[in-house]
Amino acid sequence: MHIVPLLAQRFFKDYDAGVQSYSLPQQLELTEHLLHVLTIFRKYQPDEQESIFTQYREKEEALLKKYGKTGKPYFDRQFHRYFYFETVLADKGIFESEVFNNLPGDQQGLTLDEIHQFIQVCHNNLSNAKIFLYLQMEPEAAAAVVPEPAGSDNEMTKARQLLAIFYLLKTGFAIEHRDTHSVSAVAQLVHLLTGTKFTTTQNSDIYKKYASMPNYNKGEQLIADLQFIQPYFNRLNMQEAVQLIEEEINRAIKDLPAGTRNKYRNKEI
Repeated sequence: MHIVPLLAQRFFKDYDAGVQSYSLPQQLELTEHLLHVLTIFRKYQPDEQESIFTQYREKEEALLKKYGKTGKPYFDRQFHRYFYFETVLADKGIFESEVFNNLPGDQQGLTLDEIHQFIQVCHNNLSNAKIFLYLQMEPEAAAAVVPEPAGSDNEMTKARQLLAIFYLLKTGFAIEHRDTHSVSAVAQLVHLLTGTKFTTTQNSDIYKKYASMPNYNKGEQLIADLQFIQPYFNRLNMQEAVQLIEEEINRAIKDLPAGTRNKYRNKEI
C-alpha cells in the first residue's frame, strides 16, 4: 500500500471540507496558516518533537483566538491528528482499527522518510491551492504614483533615501543592482528598509526609481541630492562611498550647461 499518497489525499480532502464555507480571503488565510504549519513540521525529528509541537500549538491557538466560534468548520477537520505520526494511519482511516491493531508496532506509524514525504506532498498541494485562490481574487488597485517635489537642500526625500541605500549596498556589501543582483530583488529590500508597502514590482515606484540609480535625478537636483547624503557617509568614515559620491558629483557638474557649471567650479576635484 502506498501510504503517503493516500494520507496526502485524505489531508487535502479535509482541507477542502474545512475551508469551503469561508470567504475567499479567509480561505487564503487558512491556507497560509496550514502552509506555515507544514513548514514547521518540515524540520521534524523525533528528538525535537517538543519544540516542533510547541510552535504548532502556538499557531493553532492564535488562529483559534482570532476565529472563535467561526473556526468550527476548520477545527472540526482535526488537522492536528495528521501530525501524530504514530497513530495517524488509524486516526485518519487509512487502516481500519482491527487491521491497524494487528500490525507490528514498527508498521503502525510513519517512518521518518514517510513523514517528510507526506509533509512535502501536502505543502506542494497547498501551494497550488493558494495560487488557485489568488487567481480568483480581484487584483489589488495599482498605487497612484504621486510626483515627488524636488527637495530643498535640507529635505529628506525618497530619491535621497534611495541614493543613500544605493551607495550603502554598493560599497558596504558589493551589491550592484545592474551587475550582481536583480533590480527586483534589491527593490524589495529597499521597500523593507524604507517601510514602504510592497505589492508588485509593476506597481513599485521605488523599483522604477532604483532601476536608474544613481542617476534618477539629473543636473543640479542630482548634485544637491549627492551633496545632501555625502556627509552621512563621511561621519561614518565610509571613504569608498564618499569618494564614489564625489566622483558622481563631478560627473554631474561636467554635464551641466557651461553657464550653470561655473557656480560649481570651486567644488570640482
